[in-house]
Amino acid sequence: MKKRVLFTFMLLVGIAFFVCCIKVDAVEKIAPDERGIKLLNEFLTALAIPDEETRLKAVVPLVHKSLLTSDGRDLDNDTKPFSYKKACQNVQFYCNPVKIKYVLKGNTMTVGFQETAEKGRVDRYFVEKKDGVPGMPAPIHIFWPSSGGEPKIINMGSL
Repeated sequence: MKKRVLFTFMLLVGIAFFVCCIKVDAVEKIAPDERGIKLLNEFLTALAIPDEETRLKAVVPLVHKSLLTSDGRDLDNDTKPFSYKKACQNVQFYCNPVKIKYVLKGNTMTVGFQETAEKGRVDRYFVEKKDGVPGMPAPIHIFWPSSGGEPKIINMGSL
């Protein structure tokens, strides 16, 4: 009995020590950047274009180069049949012009690989659905290059 109590006590002390030593980064809400809102409005407008070829030509300049084929003229095979296809189907449910519920500031990181690698910050913009449409806002990730270049869509989230 004493061993069980001692074991339980030591386990609780260990858990408390572990929890106190973990560094937890708080997620910071920030105000939406006007360039981000402009990008999202252009993106949702492009996704709503009925003609597939015209739609794709309008979307390609808005997304990060890591989501494109090597020639930069098309979305890659990991994006086009999945998140892009879903975004095209679901854009009808979201406000355009966009209504931003909130923005979560991201950390500085490198996105892409080799020739598409680029350092910057990825923020999550949560886009509201139209009135009367059930569901949560969709997170769309916007990449802000450290070089000061134009922001780009890096992840279409669950649009």
